[in-house]
Amino acid sequence: MKTNKSKFIEKKNKKASEGTKSIKNNSENKTIIVTIVIALVILSALLVNLVFLTPTEKESFSAIYYLDSEKTLENFPKTVVLGQNNTFMLWVGVENQNDTTMDYSVQIKIDDGKSAVNPSIANVIDWENRTLANEEVWEFPVTMFLDTPGVNRIIFELNYFNGTGWVYTGSWVTFSIEAIKP
Repeated sequence: MKTNKSKFIEKKNKKASEGTKSIKNNSENKTIIVTIVIALVILSALLVNLVFLTPTEKESFSAIYYLDSEKTLENFPKTVVLGQNNTFMLWVGVENQNDTTMDYSVQIKIDDGKSAVNPSIANVIDWENRTLANEEVWEFPVTMFLDTPGVNRIIFELNYFNGTGWVYTGSWVTFSIEAIKP
């Protein structure tokens, strides 16, 4: 039979061993938390480096666009009357973002709007050539004279010189306008 004193000693020993387990568990928990925090700091640093410090690759391109006679996008003619006001002006712009100097040619064509574009099979009625430095923009006026009734589609196709000949860039814009008889 156990005495009160031995029961007391057993309880004390049991509590002491539980306290040691608690200290061990607490220490293990702290180690796990510190390891997770360190891993998160390292991952955050890598993510910041990737997002903010890695240089972005610049996209190279050539662009072509047109503007109205006042160099805005607001006052394009919609209709002309043959023999009265069938001459109008547009501005055509070309932008070089190819990280190098480029020789460009804009071919101007007119058709009835029914054929495919890219490139158009319509005859070239005029062209403009110019050398552009990287990031240079070139805008030039184009005066159009229409003499065919119906829909007239004006096509501006962008070409570049590759050292041996002119190559179509795949960039084009079109402007359609109705020409009516008086």
